[in-house]
Amino acid sequence: MSSILKRIVAPVALAACLGMAGNANAGVLEFQGVTFTTSFMANVLRLEIDAANPTGDWSTATTLGMLGIKDVGSFSSVSLTAAPPGGLSWTINNNELSANGCVNGANPMKICAFGSHLALTDDMVFEFTFTGGTQDFTSPHLKVGMYEGDSPDKVGSLMSLNVPAIPEPETYGMLLAGLALVGALARKRAS
Repeated sequence: MSSILKRIVAPVALAACLGMAGNANAGVLEFQGVTFTTSFMANVLRLEIDAANPTGDWSTATTLGMLGIKDVGSFSSVSLTAAPPGGLSWTINNNELSANGCVNGANPMKICAFGSHLALTDDMVFEFTFTGGTQDFTSPHLKVGMYEGDSPDKVGSLMSLNVPAIPEPETYGMLLAGLALVGALARKRAS
């Protein structure tokens, strides 16, 4: 391999591997017996909620009535393209989810979805499709409004946490391969 080619290949390989290491496509958060799993592909953010057995101050909750998402980059619009039964009729606006609902702090980079209360179960899947802007779904910030049936009063905490990203095993493999290539080229150069 020529000296010029080595100088180009090594940094490109390292940059590609390091870039991929930061692009995990899944995250998991557990809070009061409920598991939130996010994944994404292109401009679609998928949120699965496993909530059949909430605990803590959500232990009496039987329904979900509000869902807030922020820290997802920029976008010009968003639509709910998959949801549990009854969820596709939910309204989406650009307000911050608070104890009063989706009514405060309008911001074009936040979404708040709400509507008729949905029964808490496992495998509740929501998909949000974003258009325009530049999305970053690696660690979205979630808030949720839990209820007892159709009561207008929320049960317990809104939560308010980022879903931490979990790198896939392939990401680690590519990172290690890139580092091995850089190490091999460095050893060859030293000899």
